[in-house]
Amino acid sequence: MTDARMVLGHLLGLEEPWAVRGVDMAARLREMVVHVGVEQPRGWFGRGRRTPAAHEREMDWRHVNVGDWRVQLKVAVPEGADLSRFGWAGEEDLPFTRALTRQIFALFREGVSLEHICTLLNLPLAEVWRYRLALDTGRQGGSGEGEALPVAATSADSAVPPPDHPVWPALLEGQQDIDVRVLALKLLLGRSRAQFALITDAEVRALKVRELHRYFVRNERALSHELAQLREGA
Repeated sequence: MTDARMVLGHLLGLEEPWAVRGVDMAARLREMVVHVGVEQPRGWFGRGRRTPAAHEREMDWRHVNVGDWRVQLKVAVPEGADLSRFGWAGEEDLPFTRALTRQIFALFREGVSLEHICTLLNLPLAEVWRYRLALDTGRQGGSGEGEALPVAATSADSAVPPPDHPVWPALLEGQQDIDVRVLALKLLLGRSRAQFALITDAEVRALKVRELHRYFVRNERALSHELAQLREGA
């Protein structure tokens, strides 16, 4: 079992003094709960000593799936420990590890819906919605991988400005206003502007730009009036 824990710790990316303390597996549910904590350097008899439990608090995060197995991490965090650089840890008020949030954020970038993300990654809708709300209200940053990921370009004969055109952030910041006749766009633009004002993270702001651009691409035929104004102001 010790060797299996070491292999699992390696797969999780654990570094000393962090180690796997135990694993609870439910084969019928295809779920494993991995207990992680700090192990002190091994003594003469090869035994590690744990940090006293009185100085630990348990944090609970859903991690990246291993095959079709769901992985839940229960991390015993010593007082004062900094987990900010570890992909196997997450934020205190969010249910996912940073490694899993990177996966979810990448799917958001590609326009995948909440429901499909839940199906693809076998996640509860309420928890994905909670993460999305943190993004939309500026309480959570992006994936940490930078905002300059490939974006879907518009076709040459499209009237929609490219996704990197300055008209999109100007529209979201309210610096450029247009007369909107389509109710769905009016609602989307109002909601997106309110969210954009709260968001400071560059990746999340780029995500909002991409979502607005994607809406125009998908509904180009119905938005000729609005697109004509964008071209005039570009």
